Amino acid sequence: MTRTRVPSPVFIILIVSTLFSITASKAHSADINECRRLLITGQLEECLNETEAAIEDGVYGESWHILKAEAQFDLGRYQDSLTTIDQALERYSWSIRLRTAAIEACQFTGQTDRIETLYEEIGQLVQGSPWRYTDAENLITLGRFILERGADAKQVQETFFARARRNNPLHRSPILALGELALDKRDFQLAAEIFEGALENHADDPDIHFGVARAFRESDSEVSTAALQKTLKLNPHHVGAHLMQVDSLIDREQYDEANQVIDQILNVNSSHPEALAFRSAILSLQGRDEQAIDAYEAALEHWETNPLVDHVIGRELSQKYRFEEGSKRQQQALEFDQTYLAAKKQLVQDFMRLGREDEGWRLAEELHQNDPYDIAMYNLVTLRHELENFTTISENNFFIRMEPAEAEIYGQRVLKLLTQARQQLTEKYRIELPETILVEIFPKPADFEVRTFGMPGIPGFLGVCFGDVITANSPASQSQNPVNLESVLWHEFAHVITLNKTNNRMPRWLSEGLSVYEERMKDPSWGEQMNSTYRKMILEGSLSSIRNMSDLFLSPESPIHVQFAYFQSSLVVKFLIDRYGFDAILAILDDLAIGMNTNEAIERHTAPIAEIDEAFEEHALALANDFGGEVDWSEPELADVISSPLGPTAIIAWVEANPTNYVGLKQCASILLEADERTAAAEVLEKAVELFPYETGPDSPSMQLAEIYRSQDMIEKESDILNEIVNRDPDAVSPLMRLMELSQENEDWDKLAEYSTRLLAIKPLIPQPHAGLALAGEKLNHPDEAASSLEALLQMNPADPAGIHYRAAAQYQKLGDKPRAIRSSLQALEEAPRYMDALKLFVELQTTQDSSEAEPEPELLQ
Repeated sequence: MTRTRVPSPVFIILIVSTLFSITASKAHSADINECRRLLITGQLEECLNETEAAIEDGVYGESWHILKAEAQFDLGRYQDSLTTIDQALERYSWSIRLRTAAIEACQFTGQTDRIETLYEEIGQLVQGSPWRYTDAENLITLGRFILERGADAKQVQETFFARARRNNPLHRSPILALGELALDKRDFQLAAEIFEGALENHADDPDIHFGVARAFRESDSEVSTAALQKTLKLNPHHVGAHLMQVDSLIDREQYDEANQVIDQILNVNSSHPEALAFRSAILSLQGRDEQAIDAYEAALEHWETNPLVDHVIGRELSQKYRFEEGSKRQQQALEFDQTYLAAKKQLVQDFMRLGREDEGWRLAEELHQNDPYDIAMYNLVTLRHELENFTTISENNFFIRMEPAEAEIYGQRVLKLLTQARQQLTEKYRIELPETILVEIFPKPADFEVRTFGMPGIPGFLGVCFGDVITANSPASQSQNPVNLESVLWHEFAHVITLNKTNNRMPRWLSEGLSVYEERMKDPSWGEQMNSTYRKMILEGSLSSIRNMSDLFLSPESPIHVQFAYFQSSLVVKFLIDRYGFDAILAILDDLAIGMNTNEAIERHTAPIAEIDEAFEEHALALANDFGGEVDWSEPELADVISSPLGPTAIIAWVEANPTNYVGLKQCASILLEADERTAAAEVLEKAVELFPYETGPDSPSMQLAEIYRSQDMIEKESDILNEIVNRDPDAVSPLMRLMELSQENEDWDKLAEYSTRLLAIKPLIPQPHAGLALAGEKLNHPDEAASSLEALLQMNPADPAGIHYRAAAQYQKLGDKPRAIRSSLQALEEAPRYMDALKLFVELQTTQDSSEAEPEPELLQ
């Protein structure tokens, strides 16, 4: 038999776009609409019975057979579904909708040899009678058909999906097609507009509500959750909604609950491949490898080369940072189907997170060239061009990529810190790391988000570690709320250690808890600390059991609950170390590395989880009660005091009568400050600080007290309180700058160096810390520190570049680096040709260089 070639997608587009719109027939009876309702609300057996009865009665229309076949397919009766389709094709031989349904059924019945013939027949039918396929359902079918064959997504959107909607604005199929295409291209804003706009006319359609849930999943969890709940109310068996629940539960490491939802899917279709793929992924994450293989084989029972199965398993493994295993699954999916886009897109992210950037960029470029409308790939390709302009510092087994100016200013400090972290933590955790760790620091938050998450618009992260790759926001992105970059990098490098030690097999809470713990080991002011908010949360029952601690990160009630999750995790880690020793932690990590369940690993080296939970809760409650234990935390009643004609006298009397009411003391101090009673306010603030010295921030009693001391020229007291502040707050910029100023006035160069170094960790892109280190280096005869700080200053457009070049030249001279000393002195003269000190230094350097290079006299050799 001779086969004709399938018309190209472009040819089909041309055919359809030249036809006049033909209004779709509305001659269907109400019965078929009722059958559709049964199908989309999950009443599959009822739908099947109704369609069977109609077909037996000889009712005309391909839609009856399609609904019957869909119901059979959703029930897992794949052969029955194909039989229904084949029987219908005998009567409706012109149907392309039946043929597209047959293609899917053939995949699940081992008849893949028929698929290419079906494709050819669809092309021939459209080419021969294009007028027949201009109703909404056929336009949607054709659009999806040619998308699968590699058509341009934008053309499909306009020529098929949008046209179908224009012809019939209330039809659900064009809405679903347009919304799903937007979701596939990760245009979540467009998808949200499409699905939300459709709710007015489709308030009872579960698929529309599910579209809303997907569109808002990454931007508004409250809206997404509400839409998901509505979906399942309208269709308790909605597979997509259940799978979305499963994915979320796996994220939160609630594997038992996820399996219960999977059971609901399998109760309807015992061979559902995606549900079984999720089950296989859960079993792999639990270290139950043999059972995972059984579930995997069951998922492929009806379609041995279904790429979706490996894609889903790999995606879930990658979401748990097991990128090596995840990437292999995507590659297996592509062996089954080399055109499978979902696997290619996931593989891009896996490669990037494994540090296999050449492969990742190459694949991203390929995907972008094939589909320029995919937002995620467009963002990545655009980012690549940005990264080509970055500077790479390649030393000490690190590749550090930074914006060039930032690399010049503080790149070496980043390298020094990470090198120190590598030396200390590899020894402590008894591990050898891969040869090279990649670190990328981004001045633009959107670039950080694209590199890290694949999409911009995901704020709230300072840095992320994937194992051998760290990404971080630079201080340039944090001008309003500066954060200590060095604490962030130390935290992320601790993740490098623990993820490598466990082969990326550890729960989120333990990984974060160890990283915060190591921050505090490096610097007691770093990491999450107990504060009044956390104290209150502990006492009010916000502690989580160990089993559910990862859920604190993934389903937080508020941003403060995320921060509390970091704090509690670190508190549990410290509790375990204090009670069972650090070797117990190492042993737990070793067990996790071989795939042991987290709770089992903990119990093997400590105690039963229930016992630990009980002991930890008692420990945490004791810490909370001891924290500010002398404080009366009640809200004060100050209305009568404020309105008293005695004024400040009444305030002072209230303070004397309520010396432990911390909130009241702060309010009284504020009232006194407003009345310009600074001395009295200082006395109240001193009581507040003595009672509870832990509060930080610009409005804290400590900061208010420091400002009063400064205004009253009480320098020693000001210095003392500022030192207390910076020892508690790692991000205290203004107190550090004031301490630098005081140190310089007192010519305490060691303190100036200390405070400048601490400020540099927070704000490396302002000149003050570099100027402080340069001056301290000069005074303390540390020419290497002085020279590097002066070079950093030169990157910041200083007011006196000539003076800084001259000072740098003097430091290079001390270091014996005459070429750089000469260069710097010449640069000073270039800026200021009459700069006599620079000229004298240049002549001196040139003279000594000339004499050292002169040939020795012969008699001196005798």
